Amino acid sequence: MTKKKLLSYLILISVTLFWSLSAFAETEAQLISLEEAYRSAIFRSETIAIARENLIQSEDEVKRTRSFLFPNLKADLDYLRRPRALRSGPFLLRSESQTSFDLTLSQPLYSGGRAEATYRNAKLGQKGERLRLDLTQEDLLFEIAQAYYSALKNKNNVLIEEKEVERLSAHRRSAEKQLEVGEVTKTALLRAEAELSNAQANLIRANNAVMEAKDQLALLARIKGSYTLKNPASISFLEHSESALIEHSHKNRLELKEKKIQIDQALEGIDFAKGSFLPTLSLDLQYRWLKQDPSSSFLISNDRLAILKFEMPLFEGGIHTAEMAQARSRLRKSQLEKKRQQDEIASRVRRAKRDLNSLTSELKHLEAQVRFAREAFSLASRQFEVGLGTNIEVLDANTALLDAERKHSNTIYDREIAILQLKKETGMFRPLEAGLKGKE
Repeated sequence: MTKKKLLSYLILISVTLFWSLSAFAETEAQLISLEEAYRSAIFRSETIAIARENLIQSEDEVKRTRSFLFPNLKADLDYLRRPRALRSGPFLLRSESQTSFDLTLSQPLYSGGRAEATYRNAKLGQKGERLRLDLTQEDLLFEIAQAYYSALKNKNNVLIEEKEVERLSAHRRSAEKQLEVGEVTKTALLRAEAELSNAQANLIRANNAVMEAKDQLALLARIKGSYTLKNPASISFLEHSESALIEHSHKNRLELKEKKIQIDQALEGIDFAKGSFLPTLSLDLQYRWLKQDPSSSFLISNDRLAILKFEMPLFEGGIHTAEMAQARSRLRKSQLEKKRQQDEIASRVRRAKRDLNSLTSELKHLEAQVRFAREAFSLASRQFEVGLGTNIEVLDANTALLDAERKHSNTIYDREIAILQLKKETGMFRPLEAGLKGKE
């Protein structure tokens, strides 16, 4: 046996052993479906946890701004002691010690609408954070779906490369036999061995690609431990006209709902700015108890009072006018951003639909290409075995078959991702609303 043959056998044995150990490890690893990857991300992802904390903060902000609408009750207790009392004849000017207690109730009666606008704005902010949490979850789950199908695609590519190694191994053995009977030259055998070595190297690279894809999926979904992937059911998507898809996206995309909330917040900002030009009215009710030692004959130990406070801005150097201009500018900016977002979404919907239609049409042709390529390789191999075909014909047919199988496999999974992309662009990607089923 020549060194090249020995090296080829060793490579084949190494690859087979490596893949056998990997397959054995997969049988011991947990089986992860796409839905389980979704669940793992929802409960373990720091990105979603951060979005939840933002929502909690917005809920506390609502409570904080609501407190401005309620009365404020405050109690103060003070004790004062001096070195000695101070007198002027029979009159006490300053006591040696003094104890005071104040109880004050403050109630804002009218603030020009600013307190109410602040409260409404906080409630809109809470609604916006809830939408941002949903949007964060949607984006993360879509990334997981992309990574999941990418890993499946790489896994299927390994199967294709294994078949390639099997075909070329069989062809090398056939070339060996043909060389022994003098039907081909040694060049044909060397070419077959070179092609086989290249296929074995491609198989190793394909296995590495699977590991990298699974590592990326584990990072996104926070999957712990070793695992293997479960093939999901094919995704279905009903055909709709382009205009219907765009209309649906404008009604259901979370980004546009978020922009609508930002417009409402800008309107509340205008109401708040208007309140700066209006007067404010507040009422303070106070009870005061005072004790002095020694005490003065003029001391009022118990006092009750009411303060009605009216404030009217007369001149503020133009600050309120500038604030109003800023609030109106923010409203115009939010409206323009929503319009731009609508146009961008419509463009992405059209592109996603074109991509899906293209991949669907391409898949039909690739299925025929694979079928013809398999027939061509089978025929070329049989002709070579009986001495009617050439080595070049077999290798060319194998190359055509490998290329067709790769394109066909990649297009299958690319089409699944394209369906998910179109669903996301139109606001139909809602795995959470379907109980984490990943289907609409």
